[in-house]
Amino acid sequence: MFRVLRRCLLALLSWAVAGGTFGAEPLRLGIMPFNSALALLKTHQPLRNHLQARLDRPVEIFTSADYFTFLNETQAGSFDLVITGPHFGVMAIEKGYQPLVQYKAVLQPVFVVRRDGGIRELDDLRGKRIGLSSRLSMSSIGGVKWLQDRGMTVGRDFSLYERATHGAAIAAVAVGDLDAALTTHTPLRQVPEDVRAKVVVLPLDVATPHLMTLANKRLGKPAIDRVRQALYDFPATQEGQAFFQETGYQGYREVVPADLKVLVPYLDLTRKVMSRSE
Repeated sequence: MFRVLRRCLLALLSWAVAGGTFGAEPLRLGIMPFNSALALLKTHQPLRNHLQARLDRPVEIFTSADYFTFLNETQAGSFDLVITGPHFGVMAIEKGYQPLVQYKAVLQPVFVVRRDGGIRELDDLRGKRIGLSSRLSMSSIGGVKWLQDRGMTVGRDFSLYERATHGAAIAAVAVGDLDAALTTHTPLRQVPEDVRAKVVVLPLDVATPHLMTLANKRLGKPAIDRVRQALYDFPATQEGQAFFQETGYQGYREVVPADLKVLVPYLDLTRKVMSRSE
């Protein structure tokens, strides 16, 4: 998938290369695979166009086959810029990445259940089949930790089933293949209306910072400062306004130390899941 997506992107970039518009080496923007590769490309095309215009430099978008691979590729320095989950963001900062911005929206894990499925409250989840996009997504980590903090154990009190994307997990609930799905409000906004009409949300009292955008330190301070300013300028553009309305991300804000502190309790579980995935 990584190579296929790259070929698609190179085709999209051919007009720029052939026209000689850009003289610098392309920036590699890696996006966590929280959606399909084509959906990620479509959603982030306005951001890519904005960055290219502001930086006078081509931008290539990449993703990975799964969250585990994406984190390893991020920490190996495969990307110049990354849009990643907040827990992965903390781990990337530990490897020297520089935080640029995070979305203003709060990331709140929620359980999605079928409207006529008989699950009315969170205690009804005992013994149920719970779907998720990946055991390493922030919604999964946050939701599973919430269940564990209330004395529930994976395999004994509930079962987990991974699907390719958040949308696929929600759709599995809608058709009755799963009893519930762990996700966030943003993917729920992006599933088809007929799927959304069949499910309801059970919110959790869990809230964390949202997706972060970070820069590889190898870019150097002048380039990183230019990228940061370009990002802050994006919400004021017509394309940026459409992007934030469509995604529900609400805009950008600064990453501050308090945000990183909030995420610390989720890192142990993330690393345990990572170790089991190796």
